[in-house]
Amino acid sequence: MSLALILATVAFLALMSALAARRIAPGAERLTMQWKWDGRPNWSLPRNAALAFTPAFAAIVLAIVAARDGTAAAILPVCAAFVGVHGLHLFLLAKRGG
Repeated sequence: MSLALILATVAFLALMSALAARRIAPGAERLTMQWKWDGRPNWSLPRNAALAFTPAFAAIVLAIVAARDGTAAAILPVCAAFVGVHGLHLFLLAKRGG
């Protein structure tokens, strides 16, 4: 059950990134990863690395959580947090133009 949850979450994050790759700042070589309080970019990554960052990081973190406590009750909140944070990041990229 927990392995299926992890795989589904990572696949969903990758799907979110794939859909965003077509729509968000198609000509941009780099995408912002973090913004300062005044809205200026703090740091960025090459486009493909920026879109792959959260799914890859989620896979690592979820594997660690599963190894320590493999119950769905422990994994589900982490999955939800990654989906929410990735969605917020992609929303901000779309709103601010990458």
